Amino acid sequence: MIEKQIYIITGGPGFGKTALINELRKCGYLCSDEFARDLIEDQVKNGGDILPWKNPGLFQQEILRQRIEFFEAAPDEAVAFADRGIPDQLAFALYKGMGTPEILVRTASEYRYAPQVFVTPPWTEIFTNDPTRTETFDEAVQIHRSVSETYLNLNYQIVELPFLSVKKRMDYILQTLLKHKYNEH
Repeated sequence: MIEKQIYIITGGPGFGKTALINELRKCGYLCSDEFARDLIEDQVKNGGDILPWKNPGLFQQEILRQRIEFFEAAPDEAVAFADRGIPDQLAFALYKGMGTPEILVRTASEYRYAPQVFVTPPWTEIFTNDPTRTETFDEAVQIHRSVSETYLNLNYQIVELPFLSVKKRMDYILQTLLKHKYNEH
């Protein structure tokens, strides 16, 4: 098992994860990309087949490869943030009725992120969908539940983010990390 200080920011689609990751990146933190969205946009633009509706298995493998690559590239001592993590893929597989693929179960326990997982809760005022993020608000809420349950089942601590501006949400995360670090000593 490999454990790193990579803090996951997760939740349902359209609830503010990527805006938060972008703000953390601007402040100099190592952050992952939004791998699934980037891959979908690239494949659609270039006429590729690695799409969840064309080839879900290949899509899952490529996203997993990118998540593992980010995880392994993050320095052991660095505090980093990820726009979703390997457990999210497990949650999406469950949500889509694909069960629990062995590769995802194994890698979710092999690659352990920081124990606190920051979750952006359903928030109608900021929710948007687009050609890549096609889920309705109700579907996004169901995905949110699946994601939260998956992380809890994998023994992560869920920290639900308050309904605040992106900057204030980022400050909340950083203050939470400082409190946890202070309480450890």
